[in-house]
Amino acid sequence: MEMELDKKRNEEETTSKTTEELLLRELAVLKLGLDRNAKPPFVMKYSEESGRGLIANRNIKTGEIILEETAAVWGPKASGACCLQCSLELCELSSFHFCSLCHLHFCSAKCCSLQQSSECAEMQKLSINTDSLESLSKLTLAILVIRCLFLPLTAPQDSIKIRLLQDHMEERKGTKLQKLCQEFLVNYLRDIGLDQKQISNNDIYQVCGILDSNAFESKTFDGVENRAVFPLSAMVNSSCLPNMTHVTRKDRKMVFVASRDIQEGQELFICYTGTRWGNITRRKHLLLTKHFLCRCPRCLDPTECGTFISSIKCPECKRNMVQEAQSDSTECNMPWHCQKCRHKMEHKKVVAIETMIGQMLKLVNKNSTHHLEQVSRKLKRVLTSHHYILLEMYMSLVTLYEKKKERPERIVELCNILLPVLQKLEGSSRAVALLVIARICAQVSMYKDGKEEFLNSGWFEESILQFDEAYSLIKYDVQAPVTINDLQLTLEILKEERNPNNKEYPKLATTEEHSAKDNAHQPPNGESMERVI
Repeated sequence: MEMELDKKRNEEETTSKTTEELLLRELAVLKLGLDRNAKPPFVMKYSEESGRGLIANRNIKTGEIILEETAAVWGPKASGACCLQCSLELCELSSFHFCSLCHLHFCSAKCCSLQQSSECAEMQKLSINTDSLESLSKLTLAILVIRCLFLPLTAPQDSIKIRLLQDHMEERKGTKLQKLCQEFLVNYLRDIGLDQKQISNNDIYQVCGILDSNAFESKTFDGVENRAVFPLSAMVNSSCLPNMTHVTRKDRKMVFVASRDIQEGQELFICYTGTRWGNITRRKHLLLTKHFLCRCPRCLDPTECGTFISSIKCPECKRNMVQEAQSDSTECNMPWHCQKCRHKMEHKKVVAIETMIGQMLKLVNKNSTHHLEQVSRKLKRVLTSHHYILLEMYMSLVTLYEKKKERPERIVELCNILLPVLQKLEGSSRAVALLVIARICAQVSMYKDGKEEFLNSGWFEESILQFDEAYSLIKYDVQAPVTINDLQLTLEILKEERNPNNKEYPKLATTEEHSAKDNAHQPPNGESMERVI
């Protein structure tokens, strides 16, 4: 018996050692997308519950850059005809510039010149139709898949990294996603001449699975949307209480920044779905698209960390109603109860309320601040003050008021509602930084309009400190407001105006100082890190 136990123990140690060696090799391959001198503060480990993941190998402070990675493959995320380089959507066929060799469509000769020659050479083998916007739209939808399929020829190193990612082929068999893949993508790719002997249907299904499971989406300040795969970044697991935030820079690099303090040995997390979504919506979305049921601390907490973001008002006492916790069930049908009077409500009734609200919102003019304000007031009769539907409406209102340059006092009020909730759920995230910038802009506008008496005392000192932290995160982000540098200049001018007695204000960091700060956030050249990674 003892010999059998020793044998089993040796087998487990051998398996563990083999897994560790495999993960080290995989990490070495995935790191090929990083800067040569980068020394990321993490290792890759495997667990039965969540598979491969990234674990901090030292303490990491909030705001510290953890990872910068170049995309292995990049393309537009759009339903219309877009430039295949910058993703700008165009509405006229005559507005496009076509490559004279491969016939791919771009918005300009400049974008066309940025296309890789290896991609152009492979595209020349296809029979691409360019005679209508519909033809260009179909190619726009398929281009990311085509680029992935051609990676072994155009970028072999990136192809190896992509093939290390999860494709969920088994889970996708027979699903609507696979049927759509067959009906549109496979048939379209055969129509334009993709040879089945070289690239099988199974190859196409696998690439679609990899993209759906691992691609990141980004949206510029002007609304241009892209999808891209960052293979090492894709190894980060999901939690609805993430400790990292990410931005896409204008040079197309993905940058991960700590949104909370992270201790050595803790796992690094982002959120694969909307952190401002309700519990049921998040879990269903993750189960459908990423094929796992989230069991993070927030998903298992009926109050969602005290934010009550999914709660409705009790019809009896108007306090918070929450759904009873359910850790393993994929059916979100547990009853709801009031935390004060214990009044109960069936889940289907709560669903009916949210469905009714959804129908109401379809009739709302999303570009009208008046309509949004009116509807949000009505919804507060049945929804708790921080319900995710209200939060999304408040986010929309902030954006609309900013664009129209109206009601800065309302922007401040809305940001004050949103920020405590988002900071609890996301930490110092990109969304938090953008709201902080919006609030500072509104406060400066109120000050210029002679309404400083309506602002909190000390607002200006707070604004300078908060601007510096937010600016360091989003200054290179494609979603950063175009006016952010003007705001920095305005704050400097106001600091001089408001300082007749040489009062000491916090100093705004210059762009050069921010760059030096970023470099200082890179991990130290420690011997243990060299050995592990």
